[in-house]
Amino acid sequence: MNWESNVRKVVPYVPGEQPTGKVIKLNTNENPYPPAPGVEALLKGYDISLLRKYPDPTCSSLVNVLAESIM
Repeated sequence: MNWESNVRKVVPYVPGEQPTGKVIKLNTNENPYPPAPGVEALLKGYDISLLRKYPDPTCSSLVNVLAESIM
């Protein structure tokens, strides 16, 4: 079986119902409201290029600060 025949077996994505009228339908990662004023202020001074990567999975900076605080 070749690559093309495998690709042709893929079932295309079918979007869910898109309501009309005075209904707002959101996906799990959407929000109809703007950020809170405090969040907006924080982000204006934040290096947003840091948001393109996942955070440190071990939270080493936090762990180090917490460890120093109990010593």
